[in-house]
Amino acid sequence: MNSVNAGKIAKLQAEVDSLLGLLIRAYGKFLFFRPMMLNEKLNERMSLQEKGIGFRQLREWLYWGFIQEIVKLCLDPDDRTPSIRKLKKALEDESTLQALKQKYSRRAPPKIEGLDEQSIRQLQKEEESELRSEFDETYRRFQNRSAELLSSDALAGYKTIRDKLISHNELCKSGEGYTFFDIKVLNLKYGQERQVLEAAKDVFEDLDALVRNACFSWTEFIEQETRDVCKFWDIEAIEEK
Repeated sequence: MNSVNAGKIAKLQAEVDSLLGLLIRAYGKFLFFRPMMLNEKLNERMSLQEKGIGFRQLREWLYWGFIQEIVKLCLDPDDRTPSIRKLKKALEDESTLQALKQKYSRRAPPKIEGLDEQSIRQLQKEEESELRSEFDETYRRFQNRSAELLSSDALAGYKTIRDKLISHNELCKSGEGYTFFDIKVLNLKYGQERQVLEAAKDVFEDLDALVRNACFSWTEFIEQETRDVCKFWDIEAIEEK
């Protein structure tokens, strides 16, 4: 690997690591506000304690904050910002892809007692061939998953919300004068934000394998976050709907 490619790979690895941090933060927000959306007992308790207004405001702020996070980590085009769209484009560069493939397939030679050097080299060659095929399959899956995510109607709708209502305040002319952008025209349904988040996680898992030869323990993270959320809201479990 030449010095130019080595520099590209190092930058990609740093961006993927930063993207993981953004995705973890988005997942944390999602898990925290999810009981506020679904748990009827929690909502009833807040109302009985005369905290309903503040509770609803907090729920709305958290939800819009999450929408902004998921749009940023998926779509932001700025060269200084890690995003799935930007990293997808970076991996379409043939020299970068080949450098990653070479790095992915080169592992330490197996240490097996009783085998001569020629047999060890043959095993290493076979392993490299398998790893190169594994890399190609992961890359194909990454391209398909990322293309589907980035072109999804739900993500496009959330980007419109971010652009017209969260990051900016767009006024629209109506029969009664001017009002802020109405999200009802997007026909989004509650639950689609979770689908986008899960799709982003799946895309990231392939991206992490391709660039860093690594994987993050999402199951362990989600279980711990869920326990913390349930403890905070004093509920038994996060309802699934």
